[in-house]
This record gives sequence, structure tokens and C-alpha cells, in this order.
Amino acid sequence: MSVLQLIEQEMTNDQLVVRSHIEDFNAKSRLIVYESQEAIFFKNGQALDLFPAGAHTLSSENVPLLKKFFSHLFGGRTPLPCDVYFINKVNVLDMLWGTDSPIQLEDPKYSMLVSVRARGQMGIRVKDSRRFLVGIVGQLKEYTVAEVSRAIKGMMMSSIKETIASAIIEQKISILEITTKLSALEETILGKLNAKIEKFGLELVNFSLASIMPSDGDLDALKKMKDTVMESYGRRQSRDIEGYTYFDERRFDILEGAATNAGGAGGSFINMGVGLGMGAGIGREVGNMYQGMSQQPTQTPAPSNKVCPSCGSPVADGAKFCMTCGQPVPQAPAAKFCPECGTRCEGNSKFCMNCGHKLG
Repeated sequence: MSVLQLIEQEMTNDQLVVRSHIEDFNAKSRLIVYESQEAIFFKNGQALDLFPAGAHTLSSENVPLLKKFFSHLFGGRTPLPCDVYFINKVNVLDMLWGTDSPIQLEDPKYSMLVSVRARGQMGIRVKDSRRFLVGIVGQLKEYTVAEVSRAIKGMMMSSIKETIASAIIEQKISILEITTKLSALEETILGKLNAKIEKFGLELVNFSLASIMPSDGDLDALKKMKDTVMESYGRRQSRDIEGYTYFDERRFDILEGAATNAGGAGGSFINMGVGLGMGAGIGREVGNMYQGMSQQPTQTPAPSNKVCPSCGSPVADGAKFCMTCGQPVPQAPAAKFCPECGTRCEGNSKFCMNCGHKLG
């Protein structure tokens, strides 16, 4: 059997570990470890000396664990076989990932249940060669990037899903706004993943989130909900600025519709008594407006029965201060609208006068 003089191993970027089995070598054999590689000798399943990149003479005093075997040399050879594992420590930066199943959660802004998926890219490298060999590789002859990805995929997916869901719920981030938070999420996920895979001798050198997106149906529903909320918010803001209520707004809409149809359908509209659950008061206002458009004299409003609690002087409906003494006039509670049928009720009403629904 020939004496092995040189031990070396070329590797591709897809190979993380390659094992070379050595049956026989002498004390002058040389080990060549290429750049971005490390080599570890194994004997009887035990990891011995680790060699960094460079050329190494195996009889060197710098290999204390192998010296034990060289002490048994016979005729310049060791009769005991051993294995050399070459570990590729290059940064593998093009590993794509994606959630294996949707993340079910409630959008905190629009209160909708949505199914979310995430995808991105990451880079990984072997940080501790001994720990990696013992913890993951074992006795395999070769270990690739694809295999290490499969080995840690389940653990990674659980951390990614948990971090995304927690951030959305705790920070109240809408799915429609999540793209503005990707960088912060990347840092959080990177830290959590490295804490978990460190025990396997691995390290993530980078982690990126390309997108976090709901399914097409959920996305369309969220966009519609956003449009509805924004429209409602805009109208509410306008009412606050202009100083009118929702009831006033609905009254304006009805009056405008009556004015548009005054020549024909308007008369029928008025005669219907405005059967829209808005009360007889609007019907009277529409009738007054229609009469004004027909250049008929307007009716004098009925006198108010309210009096000032301070001086007893008559007070007009809607007045906030007494015109005689200037004291504030107590105002009636704001009107309520039944959420069930839309009927306007007095401010102190506990139940709807139209359908009996309990008012808040």
C-alpha cells in the first residue's frame, strides 16, 4: 500500500462538508487546507485537531492530539485509519426562503382576519466547525447547502412566523403598512434565528424580507375596508370642522335630492313624507323648501316653549345663551340614531322608538 504524502480537498460553494477517509499515512505527510476551509481529523468518532487554511506537516508539535497516534508509528506508518473532514466556511448568501404555510392573524387596524405569507433571502456560514460536524453532519460523507437548509428550516419558519405575528399585533401594524417596517423586522428575526442555530455551529450573516403579503382575496378586502374607513373619516372630519352632525348631513342630502327633482318627482317625494326613517321633521323641511322654490310664502315657525332658567325670559329653540340676561341655557342631550334601523331618537332615549333596539 502506498504512503499518502499529500492530503487536500477541492470544494464547490454548494458543499459545506466533504469527508476524506485515510487508511495509511506517514509522519511526513502534508495537509493542504485551502482558503475559506478548515480541516478536522476524526478518529473512532472523536474530533481531534483542527487545522485552519494553510499547509501543515502532520508530525508538527502543533498537533497535540494526533501525536498520540504518531507515538504508535511502525515502520514510518500508522496502521490505524482516520477521517479528515474539510469544512467550507464561505458565506453562502443566496439562500431563498419562504413560509411553508400562511400566518393566520387579525389586521389590528381594520379588524379583519387575513392569511399572510412572507418570503426573502438569507446568508449562512459555518461558525464553529467542531460543533457543526458533531451536531448536524455526523458520519455523512458529504453535506451540502441544501441539506443544511432542510435541517434548520422548521426551526427557522417557527421563529419567522412568531416574530412577524407578534410585531403586527403588539405594534398594531396594518398589513397594508407592513412594508415600512421590514428593516426593523429583519434585525429582530436575524437575532432570534442566530440565537437558535448557534448551538449547531452555524451563523446567519444576513437576513432579508422581500415581502409580507396577504392572499389576493384578503388584500382586496383590506383595500376596500381602508377606502370605507378613510371616506367615513373624511366626512366625520368635515362635520367637525363645519359644525354639523350626521343627521344634518343626511338632511342636506335629502333636501338636495328634493331640489333636483322639484319639477316632477319632487312633489311626489314630499307627499311620501320622506319614508327614510329620518322623522317627520325632515318632511316638513322638505315641504318648506319646495314651497320656497315655488315662491310661496314661508310659514312662521311655531313659538318656543323654552324659558331661561335664570330670568324666566322666553328662549328661542337652539339658543345657547339667554338674550335677556346672557346666562347659558341648558341644552337637550344630543340626538341618537338607532344602529339597527337608523331612526333618530331623543338624546335621553334608552330604546329606539321605531324598532325597540336598546340604545347605548
